[in-house]
Amino acid sequence: MDLLEFAKKVRELKDLKRTGWVEKGVRDPESVADHSFMLAVLAYVYSKKLGLDADKAVKMALLHDICEVYSGDIPDKIRDEDQPVPDSEKREIEREGLKKLTSLLPEDFSSEIYDLWKEFEARETKEAKLVKDLDKLEMCMQALDYSKNYENLEEFFEDGRLNIKTPEIKKLFEKIYGDFRKKSSDYLTSRNK
Repeated sequence: MDLLEFAKKVRELKDLKRTGWVEKGVRDPESVADHSFMLAVLAYVYSKKLGLDADKAVKMALLHDICEVYSGDIPDKIRDEDQPVPDSEKREIEREGLKKLTSLLPEDFSSEIYDLWKEFEARETKEAKLVKDLDKLEMCMQALDYSKNYENLEEFFEDGRLNIKTPEIKKLFEKIYGDFRKKSSDYLTSRNK
């Protein structure tokens, strides 16, 4: 057991930039830790609002990407043929990274983290479904913010449109997507003048 070494490894997520933004040429994009923090805040407020287990949802949000310390941030793409790594292989890479990272922890901590990650990936519980939808929503919120300075971010909203299922979160997505479409329309109008 080495809690300090675990903390040092997880801290590396503060420096790991989110690959999707890097691929789009965003200068100084958010880190995996930035994303996980915002997701945890969203998970807390929306799990409470929807009467779900907020403790579980927040933990799931905080821990859902910690395996990326070893796996890196392998982006999800809408079309299978665009995936840099097939989904099954990606999950195995992440699982191995998580096992390596949690081997630094006592067995009960390690088991809890692994079980939460597995639950998130399986999306079978209400909390897991909510956190996954919020994961996509947070990505779209960030895309809206980046759309002030960057073009060609439509694919992030397409991902959200296809994957967000929770009715409450779908409504939020529609508002964010509407703001993005308006911003894009305003930008095109100003360019054509």
